[in-house]
Amino acid sequence: MTPYELVIRSLTETKTLLKHILSLGKIRQSTEDLILLNKLDKVISQLQHAHSTSKSKSTPISLERKSSSEIEELVKYCLHTIGTRKPEWQILAERNGWIPGKIR
Repeated sequence: MTPYELVIRSLTETKTLLKHILSLGKIRQSTEDLILLNKLDKVISQLQHAHSTSKSKSTPISLERKSSSEIEELVKYCLHTIGTRKPEWQILAERNGWIPGKIR
């Protein structure tokens, strides 16, 4: 599974905020996609703040239903990237100027 698919899967699972933070943190460690890292950082930061102020830390939730611009941007980016059907290495290579089939 790509990191993008793992993010979508993690956000749709019902679990505590702490488990969401830990899950997204593991995905963060597995990617080199700077755009994904940036979006994950924003969501993780938002979740950490929500967790620190929450009175119901043990209540499981699904983040797909929790509306925030950061989560929406992360989901949109991941779904778009999944739609390209390209592996992460190819996405990163193309961002750095690699063109499939072109010999330098």
